[in-house]
Formats: sequence, C-alpha cells, structure tokens
Amino acid sequence: MRYVLHAPPGFGKSRLIARLAAGRRSLIFVRSHVEGLQMARYVAEHGGDAGVLFGRRHLCPFRAESWARCFELRDSGVCKAKSRRAEAPIFDVEELYKLGVCPYEALHVEGRRKGVVVLPLAYLSKVSNISAVADLFEEVEFVALDEAHNLLSTVEVGDEELYSRRYCIGGGGGLTCLVLPLVGEVSGRARFLVAASASIVRQFSDIFTYFLRAEYVEVQRLPGEENLDVDYMPLKIRYRTRLKKRYVDAVIDKVRQIFREYGRAVVFLPNKELASLYASKIADLPVSDQPLGDIDHVIVTYYGSPISEGVNLNVKAGVLVGFPIPDVRSRELWDKVRILKRLGYDGYKYGVLFTAVNHVVQAAGRVMRGLDRERKYILLIDDRFAEYRSYLPRYLSRAV
Repeated sequence: MRYVLHAPPGFGKSRLIARLAAGRRSLIFVRSHVEGLQMARYVAEHGGDAGVLFGRRHLCPFRAESWARCFELRDSGVCKAKSRRAEAPIFDVEELYKLGVCPYEALHVEGRRKGVVVLPLAYLSKVSNISAVADLFEEVEFVALDEAHNLLSTVEVGDEELYSRRYCIGGGGGLTCLVLPLVGEVSGRARFLVAASASIVRQFSDIFTYFLRAEYVEVQRLPGEENLDVDYMPLKIRYRTRLKKRYVDAVIDKVRQIFREYGRAVVFLPNKELASLYASKIADLPVSDQPLGDIDHVIVTYYGSPISEGVNLNVKAGVLVGFPIPDVRSRELWDKVRILKRLGYDGYKYGVLFTAVNHVVQAAGRVMRGLDRERKYILLIDDRFAEYRSYLPRYLSRAV
C-alpha cells in the first residue's frame, strides 16, 4: 500500500494519517511544528504512542536556536524549566513549560522511543539532514508525507552531498537539486506510504507516483460543497496592468462589496508589495495582515505568505487576485525547470504551473474550513483561471 492521496480541504487527511500510523512503526513528516504537535495529538487519540522531533527554535518557548543559547537562558534565570520529562504525554509547548519542563528536551527524550515519530519535512530536503534521523528508517513500516506538494521543490547543496547528479544542476559554486527523488529513495523501504495533499491534482500526479513508487488516489467530493459559492471575474491581471487605476478600483470595489456582505474576508495578491498597496486603498475598513479572530475585518496578504498554508482562518469569504505564476526572474525557478526537462518532464508545467495551482489551492483552503457549518464564498479574479481551469480542482473550476 503506497499511495499519493489527493483530497480537498476538510476531508481530514491528518486524522486519516494518524489512524493509519497508530499501532505500527511509523514516521510522519509535516510542514510545521504546530502541525506536528497536532498530529501527535491525533495519533494519541487513535491509541498510538507518538513522539515529536523538531528543532529547539520551534519547541523552546524562548526560541533558543542552540544548546549554548538554551544554557544561557537557564543560567540567567529567564528560562525556569527544571525537568526533562513530563509525567504524561503533553503535546503543547506552553503547557509543558508551565509544568517546569523544557518542551524541547521532554519531547526529544521520549521522541525516539515512540512507535510513531513526527518530524519536519525539512529533514527530507538534504542528505545531511536525513543522516540525523537515518536510523529511524531502518525498521519503519509506514511513512506519511503530509502536504506532500512541498516536495516538488529544489534545495541548494554542497558538493559533499550524496545526490545523484542527474537530479541536480550546477551554478554559483554549488548544486541545486530536486528534493522529490531523494525522498523516494529514503522512503522506499517502507511497505506502506501515504503522500497527502490538496494540491496534487491528477494532472500533476505522475511525477509524484513515479518517484514515490505509489498509486494515485483521488477524493473528489468536497465535504460541505453545497455551502461553497465560487465566482469568477475575467479581469486581465498582469504585471503591466495590476497597478493601473481601472484594475485596482475594480478589485477594491469587489472587496468592499464582499466585506459588506460577509464581514470577515481574506484577500490574496501576487506579492507582498501589492498586498501593502491594496491594504492602503481600503484603510477605512478594519484591515490587517493577520487574522483577528471572529471580529469583522479584511485580511490582506499574498500568495505564499506565512498564513497562506497550514493556517485556519476564521473568515467567510476569500478574494484571489491574479493567477499566481511565480516570479519569472527567479534563478531557482529556472534551475528547477531545467532539472525537470532533463528528467523528461514538462518543465513549465511542473515547475511553473504546479507552483501557481498550489498557491491557488492553498489560498482557497484557508477560506474553506468549516464548510459543514456555514456558507463560504470565493471570488477568482483573473482571466487565466479560465485558461488553466483543467488544472484546478473541480470545486474551483466549476465556476470558471
């Protein structure tokens, strides 16, 4: 059983992974420590014994990045943790610290002894990172890769890294390598594997199934789909048009209208600078770049921002402005395109379009949580949503 699982937001991918992992020797890789702690709780709910192995900076309440900094905080009295163990499993950094326990040390002391170990996806990006946890792969039965779309990325490595050069391209004194093939190699021993994502639609699946040696499974029905309204506005949002008054005014008018109707909304724009500009245009509204809970406000952010993936936003509507083709001036982007072409894949499709579609799906997913309880609304503003509709999940493409 080795699967690449595409399932929409709200399906419960994390809980499914936790249920499959409980009761067998498992490694679960997630994007952030917050998701890692949540995953460990889910595993415990299903009767499993979970440990969490993330770095000091994420598991220390004072964000100590090294043992020396940790010692300094304790010696100065800033950190008052006295114990390395908790009496019972607790997957909450603040709660552990309140008990006088160092969260990093407590979670790491127990982590390697557990049947299920939760780790960051970043461990899979380099051979040098993997070597720190290589022993955990020796007798593993099940490997889960949550938010697996992040694996179709590149990483810069030194010449000493044991990468196959066919997955890399040289330049700037180092190598830029594709991450996905390495992940396929290190997870190959596991009998069971699930690589889950809302972004790996069928049109992009073959590169994942090939390197992970897995079958593709697709869940099409969106839970609560009857409560989701999606509209499309074919405005030609481009680099040369998106600052023109006519285009800005058209978008701002829609945002104001949606705020009046829904109260809590999020707006995604192509980059941070545009987000700042558009936020200034609606400064008379309660606007923020961060969620403010359940009060009426408009979050103005950008595709790929820290709150654009893995964060549940308490909003009722979303406005996606521009089809987010990545920055074509990026050397990293074109390095990826060249590596993909060398491997026999369409570099533009997998290097450029997949990145854009992933940004769209993740942004829409911030709005779609809680569809089983209330109606939600998403507006897609850009004529390219129609051009690339065949690459979008059905719940978004049906309106285009």
